[in-house]
Amino acid sequence: MKNATYVLGGLAVIVFFIVRQRRSDHFRERSLLFPIALGVYGVVVLSDTTKHHAFTIASGVLLFLSAVASIGFGVIRGRTIELFVRRGELWERASWTTVAAGWGGLVVTRIALIGVAAAVGAKVAASPSSIPLMLAITLATQMVVVRQRARTSGVPIAPTRRSRRRARS
Repeated sequence: MKNATYVLGGLAVIVFFIVRQRRSDHFRERSLLFPIALGVYGVVVLSDTTKHHAFTIASGVLLFLSAVASIGFGVIRGRTIELFVRRGELWERASWTTVAAGWGGLVVTRIALIGVAAAVGAKVAASPSSIPLMLAITLATQMVVVRQRARTSGVPIAPTRRSRRRARS
């Protein structure tokens, strides 16, 4: 039951981000709070898995490869998010390349790595309990890449909600 929860939860996060990213919206520098919280949760869940299954060298290698893939696909998504000017401000929208290559590639790669882990008996790496941590890594990477692209674009960035509230006070 826990495994199904991790898989469904991971898919729900991916669908949420795809839908949100496909809409055109003002670019705002988003906080890394969500990926950090998700990462902490992911570490806790993964460490709980190691209480029930031995953490082998194979699991370590495959989890490392999953993290590298998460970073790589985060960079792909971050580089393929469309940044454009509308009404003098920077806007963003995920392209279909972002969805297909960035999210689709990540899902296919993760399924393949979990399959390899299951085949070699690396139970920790084969467990879906690594999904929250890998999602945290890929989302944080994407956010950092898009933020850097936006900052170097030379286009005014919409104020954050927090800064607008402070300005009203």
